[in-house]
Amino acid sequence: MSRAWRAVWGAPRRPGSRLASSRPEFRYASREEERLVKTTLHEVSRSQDMKLSLKVYHFQELSRTSLRDAVLQSDSRYVQLKEDLKQQVAELSPAQLVAAMVSCGRLTVREKQMWWDLARGVERHTVKTKSGAPGLQHSQICLAMHALGKANVKIKDRFYYRTFKLMIKNAEVWTEFDMAWILYAMRKRRLRPVNPERKDHQMWGKVMKAIAGFFRQKLHFISPRGVVCILYEFAKHGVFPGEVLFRATRRIRKHIGALNNRALIWLAVLLARFDWPEKRLLKKFSAEVQKPQRLVRMHPHSLVVILHTFGRLGFRDAALLRSLSEQLTKSADQLEGKYATMTLYAFGKLGVRGPLWKILAEKLETKTDWLSPVDMALIAHSFGKVAVREKGLLEGPLSDAALVSIAGFTPKLLACLLDGLNLAGCLRDDLFYAAVEEYIRLGSIGGRQRQHMMSRVFFSVMLERKHLLEGSPPSWQPLMSRAEHAPIDAPPRPYHRELATCATALSLKARTRRRKGPYVVDLHIPVPAHVPSGPHASPVSGLAVHLMAESEFCPLTKELLGPTRLRRRHLTQLQWRHLGLRRKEWLALPDSEARTDALESLLSQQLPLRRRPIAVLQISSETTPLIGAEPDKEEEIKASTPLIGAEIEREVEEGEPLIREPDLEGEDQEIKAHGGKARKPRGWICQDVRFTGE
Repeated sequence: MSRAWRAVWGAPRRPGSRLASSRPEFRYASREEERLVKTTLHEVSRSQDMKLSLKVYHFQELSRTSLRDAVLQSDSRYVQLKEDLKQQVAELSPAQLVAAMVSCGRLTVREKQMWWDLARGVERHTVKTKSGAPGLQHSQICLAMHALGKANVKIKDRFYYRTFKLMIKNAEVWTEFDMAWILYAMRKRRLRPVNPERKDHQMWGKVMKAIAGFFRQKLHFISPRGVVCILYEFAKHGVFPGEVLFRATRRIRKHIGALNNRALIWLAVLLARFDWPEKRLLKKFSAEVQKPQRLVRMHPHSLVVILHTFGRLGFRDAALLRSLSEQLTKSADQLEGKYATMTLYAFGKLGVRGPLWKILAEKLETKTDWLSPVDMALIAHSFGKVAVREKGLLEGPLSDAALVSIAGFTPKLLACLLDGLNLAGCLRDDLFYAAVEEYIRLGSIGGRQRQHMMSRVFFSVMLERKHLLEGSPPSWQPLMSRAEHAPIDAPPRPYHRELATCATALSLKARTRRRKGPYVVDLHIPVPAHVPSGPHASPVSGLAVHLMAESEFCPLTKELLGPTRLRRRHLTQLQWRHLGLRRKEWLALPDSEARTDALESLLSQQLPLRRRPIAVLQISSETTPLIGAEPDKEEEIKASTPLIGAEIEREVEEGEPLIREPDLEGEDQEIKAHGGKARKPRGWICQDVRFTGE
């Protein structure tokens, strides 16, 4: 075997030979890659006076492999090749210069001096030519800037300013790749038009405006992958492209099958960042991801990004969620760091229960010290939303880590942490005291959603763990008072009048939208004292009929989720029996008679009923009066408009809003007119921490 053949093909040699010790061994992706690297390095070492063009060619060949600069640095032949190119940058032609920059970007070269020399070469061939005409085309300049961004090397802003000033004059020649490369380079270098007084920021704004304009103008010529890439860069910049997004998503929807896996991930990210829940596109996207040739080739991290997008958009596709849940359960060992948090957040937002929760909880038990306050709040809230009670994580390491870093939580994160642990039933006393003290110290009230969460936390503590509020300091009283009067998003809906009609048909003295603590039930039916509640049942003073939405159930297992379970437990402790009806199925029944039958079957085991015909029953369309009026007032009620199924259809057809603001004063006046009493405001938390009523 000849020495040359050994050098090229790497044949085994004696352990003590000089050649074996000077040639490092790399981990190659394939035999073809091994042949390419060894042949190239041998050619570089054999010729001392090699042409510059050949050196650029060999450098470019090495950049096409899976090896990177940090790995190749251990070979002296590669180091010598890179040093020769660095010394001869001034002699490179425009094409060789671009090839060298692209190769450096692929190899992730981190030497700033080499990049600065290459950037000066670009300036020398563009803005500093003797004739004034650039020696590089716009696509070559954009490709060079893309290489700079890919290497994540900071070049002075004046380089970008000068090149953009040259290219903006003929921006109409930019292709889809040029626009994507420019946006990518600006994003990596953080060139954002923030200050209108600075000329460089004005230039960044002009470039973005030009790209947005020509993107809108040339959209029908741009490939679907190019459309996705440009929109992805706009989303990462935080720039909304305007009405062109409607046309772009329509074009993507038609050709979504032509996108590769990376483009699908870009599409998922941009939809989440733009908060663009277009159902037709999401359905096609879901069907494309579920294809076997797609699903098995995607990395678990890519699947987590897709799942996170559906979670942020609140789009529940049962088939996709089942596929992703099974796939992520198989590869749970690869979900580390932020990907585990993103998975839990998405499953919690979509209400998905399954075996993955226990697996991830066991993984996180040993890694809570590395979690940030945002991660801890999201994890706790996710477990609470789906009612997964993992005491080993929530009451142990997670609570300990949150207690240590309680000063790093914002008011919003504190509310999420407390609400999640409360929903999961894992709220520790010491963590509750520390979190409330920090929340009061920060002094932020928050919006309706945060007030509702804090109201639910305090109501749960007041009802189930009253000792935590005994002897509370005076500084807690304003927070408890705000939690007592927290607004509730429960406006009257059209189906409330249908529910009232069905209750009247069953001769029930009931009332819709009755409040109990922080909850509003759809229909409250008082139970007479003579009606037995069962030999072993707890005492019941009323029945609470709740029309449960689909979001209150797990889309896979059809189990109730955390907030609904907590509501049922609290109402039971307040002597209100919670009775649930699936709203979608109930409203899908053909007419009011069928809906009355469904309500009757639900209540028949709870109290005696007397059925009356629906035809003679009508109710006022303006308010929701006390149901079960006197028989002599039926003629007065009869003059009102017809109800429900037709009423809902009419409102949808005419475009009227289905959500109306509640008019409590008008409702009280209507109750008085029918012989009832106006409601008096009652609180469920008072100054001396006693439960006083509703």
